[in-house]
Amino acid sequence: MIASPLRVAVIGIGNVFLGDDGFGPLVVETFRCRFACESTIEIHDLGTPGLDLAPYLYGKDLVVLVDAVEAEGTPGTLSYYCEDDFVSRSARLRVTGHDPGLWEVLAHLRLAGQSPSELIIIGVIPESCSFGEGVGAVLRDRSSIAADNIANLLVQRGIHCHRRQIALQQNFWWLPLPAAASVTMS
Repeated sequence: MIASPLRVAVIGIGNVFLGDDGFGPLVVETFRCRFACESTIEIHDLGTPGLDLAPYLYGKDLVVLVDAVEAEGTPGTLSYYCEDDFVSRSARLRVTGHDPGLWEVLAHLRLAGQSPSELIIIGVIPESCSFGEGVGAVLRDRSSIAADNIANLLVQRGIHCHRRQIALQQNFWWLPLPAAASVTMS
């Protein structure tokens, strides 16, 4: 009997117009350009979703979500979180516009028996989430590490994911030109 492939989604959330809150979209674009994965792996920049997040989580075996978080520590600290960390309030997603949507969606999917089997949140503590700033230098540096962490998580779960020999062209349309150029693809 052939095992069916895992249903996996890698999702970046955050508002690209609110400084470091754009970390999730930055990391997902960095990951997409740097790594090649099985064709069944879904990779999405979802901005600031609400209940419309449900189709992206529905019935998944693994969801890796990247976002800025409110937690103890210094700006730029990268951490892994599971759903229980947010329920216990040891961490919170940064912008309240998408924070409630995730938990409401998970509750609805649980009732339907279709919530993700595993939810991992790669969170970073932001330095500033002011309008129009773009992601700061500290978090731009961390985006490469976070993209590598996503690849490692997938490989640890037996999912084929490898570094591209030639990276795809990045589309950081929301970053000022000097900042976009400073996101390294090495």
